[in-house]
Amino acid sequence: MAQKVFDDFDAFADTIRDVDATMTLQNPSDRSWIVNQTNAAGFEVQLGQLGSGNIVDGSSWSSGYVLYLPLTDGVEYSINGRNIAQNAAAILEPGCEFCLSTREAHDWCSIFVASDEITKASAPLESLMASASPAVRQSRPNPLLTLQFRTMVNEVMASAATTPLFSSSAAATNAKADLTRLAVSLIGTKSGNSPCDRGRPTLSRRAIIERSMELLNQQDGENVSVQDLAVNADVSERTLRTAFQEYFGTGPVRYLQLKQLHKVRRALRNASSDTSTVSKILVQHGVWEFSRFAVRYRRLFGELPFETLATK
Repeated sequence: MAQKVFDDFDAFADTIRDVDATMTLQNPSDRSWIVNQTNAAGFEVQLGQLGSGNIVDGSSWSSGYVLYLPLTDGVEYSINGRNIAQNAAAILEPGCEFCLSTREAHDWCSIFVASDEITKASAPLESLMASASPAVRQSRPNPLLTLQFRTMVNEVMASAATTPLFSSSAAATNAKADLTRLAVSLIGTKSGNSPCDRGRPTLSRRAIIERSMELLNQQDGENVSVQDLAVNADVSERTLRTAFQEYFGTGPVRYLQLKQLHKVRRALRNASSDTSTVSKILVQHGVWEFSRFAVRYRRLFGELPFETLATK
């Protein structure tokens, strides 16, 4: 097992497996991010402990399913604008687009299982995997299954931590079989609700978000206002705020601020203090209220912009 402890969120984000996604930090309370990762005969298992909330948006790999389980009681976990129910797991079907949002420090675990493993274990699920429109959905709330999920992940992590070459052992093969059976039980137990990215209200919200993202990508996030997003999406600013709050777990103003803060941080880290200055980089990114920006920057990253530039 590989346990990695970070005091830098971006470095932590770079280690997360099984999805192609962008991670955005929000509301840090403990500047520590930990991920435990192991492989059980080809079966990927992850356990994350985050001292912050975050927004994760992107897509799952097309080769298999990701099952994501919240672990922290009292924290709201939202995926594609819908809260993950207590004792339920989020299911990312192969190649689906998703947005996972949390506002507070939280823990989670996940497993990745290849589609062909699911096919071997449960032939009736072949029609589900052949769906032309991959979805994000939730398992039906089941305390027993989610307890098994949590327990099995912890046991696999413990075995990997204490046993050399665990990932290629007979024990890992058995663990993989048990985890696959658990995955089949969760994937095959559809919630009574419609999938998280289907249905008229969700489609309407997704259309607003998609139009907003198109504009941000076109302009690379520069000089885009909430009014610009609303006009581009052809909705009122109030409707836009509601859509962002439901989908990302934060309003459009805060979302734009977070994206700008992260972009400036990347620029500062890539720049040389010998040839560049903080003010020059801020101006290039449309920032003119230097002191106010510095306050937001320090609140999010725990250091001032000039400290980031000076650290190599």
